[in-house]
Amino acid sequence: MGFHCNYHSLEVSKIKSKIVADISNIAGHYSEFPPKIENIKIMFNTLKYEYWIIGIADWDLYKYINYLDSYKYYLGRGIVIQSPPGIKADIIMIMTAIEHDCVILTNDNFRDHEDLIPSELWLEEHRVTFDIINGEFRIYYITK
Repeated sequence: MGFHCNYHSLEVSKIKSKIVADISNIAGHYSEFPPKIENIKIMFNTLKYEYWIIGIADWDLYKYINYLDSYKYYLGRGIVIQSPPGIKADIIMIMTAIEHDCVILTNDNFRDHEDLIPSELWLEEHRVTFDIINGEFRIYYITK
């Protein structure tokens, strides 16, 4: 595909479990408009000690997000990676999760990208949903 996610430190990523975070989905939780940088901050602050977070956003999120300077900070530091123009972040998230055998944090069902998903079982096992309630970030693993 030619797109490579650049991580802060490969040593740290070996210690913590990796998780791919759907930054656009998190910022726009419950179809909030404009998407909120606060949702992204809450997610990172909640999960950063337990997971090596690979944050991937749609390339045009910067056009809509509130507090653009804060978002640019995340981009400039490589904390959030923008998909290239014309390539949906969903594609990069799925490919990254397959490559690193990690879960994707999103409320998206990826219906538009079923051809990329290895199987329905894979999606069930590699997709975790989230909620933000009263400023608290919660993730929900599917238990069997």
